[in-house]
Amino acid sequence: MMKIYALCAAALVCCLASCGSIQTLTFDQLCPATVNFPEQVKNIAVVNNMPAIPEAKRTLLTLGDMNGNGKRSAEMLASALADSKYFNQVMICDSALNETSMSGRRVLTMQEVTQLAKELDADAIFSLDQVNIHTERDEIFYPGLPGTWSVIKAKVTPVLSLYIPGRERPMNIIAKTDSLQWDAGMAPSDRQMQEEAASFSAYMLTHMLVPYWKQAQRVYFGGGCVEMRDAAVCVNENDWQGAYDLWKSLYEQTKSKKLKVRAAINLALASEMQGDLPQAEKWLKEIEEKVVPGSDEDVVRKFYAEQLAGRLKDFSHLNTQMGRFGNNF
Repeated sequence: MMKIYALCAAALVCCLASCGSIQTLTFDQLCPATVNFPEQVKNIAVVNNMPAIPEAKRTLLTLGDMNGNGKRSAEMLASALADSKYFNQVMICDSALNETSMSGRRVLTMQEVTQLAKELDADAIFSLDQVNIHTERDEIFYPGLPGTWSVIKAKVTPVLSLYIPGRERPMNIIAKTDSLQWDAGMAPSDRQMQEEAASFSAYMLTHMLVPYWKQAQRVYFGGGCVEMRDAAVCVNENDWQGAYDLWKSLYEQTKSKKLKVRAAINLALASEMQGDLPQAEKWLKEIEEKVVPGSDEDVVRKFYAEQLAGRLKDFSHLNTQMGRFGNNF
């Protein structure tokens, strides 16, 4: 129900944004990874532990299950992790550790992990065990089209085991499944599919392993009085303290309940943009009982409260993960 509500609220906010008094704001937001690593894990090594596979077809696409290219998948994962600049060093061993053609996962022994860590000067070993690709043809119907649309869908599932030297078992095993889709007439070959899967797997796994940036959207009230319009100019100039001061003055001096509520919602946003999420939450609670149910202000406040709650929930994880940089984000 909460997801449905969030989608409905987002749709309503998009409609409200067409009004002159409501402005939209898009910014890059740092999100936490799924896995937390101790700060002493500074150098990591990505190893190819995927089963051996025959050379993929260059001109045909095989429907059904296939394994990804271990060498290419390991290279792209290592490259993505290096680009994130989260670890001091990212090494790679793309030579196949798993010489069998078996499709099941092969668990590295403690001796293998210790030897790899020593040879690669790594604090942790990231063993890429599988990249499973399942392709199928599907017919999609969209209202307004005269017929169905033929597509090729590919479900990609990478499996990665995380090892610390001295431990008998992996500290964590992560896996994720997501889908890619092509027009049936433009479907890639098996060889191209493995390349796409390697890139897609690196993208999925990196977001689970290190903090990442995503675009977030907020709305705020930018009209109705001179102070609101002046503060909107400050927002456009990225002067959040200036906007905060104008909205705070308006909140304290206005006798209009509507303007007071709008100023408080904007003050919550200014607090968030300056990194003070608890203060943003306080501003939203300050006017919780003052908002007229069903009003524009009510829709914006509920939408923003949902976004802020999600960010507050993630913030402790993000603080832990960014501790190695002195929480400088």
